Amino acid sequence: MSDFAKRQATQIRNAEEQRSESRKLRDTESAAFAERERIKRKLAPDLWSAFSELMVDKCSEVNNELGKEHYRCHDEVPNKLHVIRVNPAANLRLEFFPEGNRIHFDAGNCIGDYLIEIDDNTELAILSNAYHQVFELESTVEHLLEVCLEKASF
Repeated sequence: MSDFAKRQATQIRNAEEQRSESRKLRDTESAAFAERERIKRKLAPDLWSAFSELMVDKCSEVNNELGKEHYRCHDEVPNKLHVIRVNPAANLRLEFFPEGNRIHFDAGNCIGDYLIEIDDNTELAILSNAYHQVFELESTVEHLLEVCLEKASF
């Protein structure tokens, strides 16, 4: 066999091996991504439930402290919560999108989405934004009521 044939055969084998390793890596990454998405879909409804319950509880706490109705919460529709500030009138609409693993909020000029992600350390569902900033549930609910609803109009 000539030196040319040996060099070519070695180069071809190396290229085939690199392509095979690259495919294995892509398959591993795809499997990890799919597993992470499966976990998100499994945990996201519980996070939404905790989030919406906390919102209703915070509104009730304020109403009880005032001794009158300041907030009204309507959650008759699955995956949606509507909070109304009675006086001055204002709206906060929240909607959970299980397919997109996100919670959308709309309070007039205060509009956005919280993404539902998985904490790498605890493997629990968490709220984050597109910049991977993590948000704690209680402070997020309070922010939506204090800041966003304050800017909203009916």
